[in-house]
Amino acid sequence: MFLGRIMDKIKNRENSGVSVHGNRVNNLIFADDIDIIEQSNEKLQDTVDKLHTESEQYGMHINVVKTKTMVFGKSQKRMMLK
Repeated sequence: MFLGRIMDKIKNRENSGVSVHGNRVNNLIFADDIDIIEQSNEKLQDTVDKLHTESEQYGMHINVVKTKTMVFGKSQKRMMLK
């Protein structure tokens, strides 16, 4: 219930995510697992920061031990979320 409210605020962000058949997608949710999809490190960090802020309002926290990042494409850059 709370996760749906939190993700409603995350998914409606302008220019967020990637285009899939003309639709913007910036997250995938299965049970209590969330995949955040962004086109740059900066946008990903911004979205995770927003998710963190919204989650705390409901007493929820991001488990940094279980949090992973994956990069698709030609870039070899590594990134760390704060």
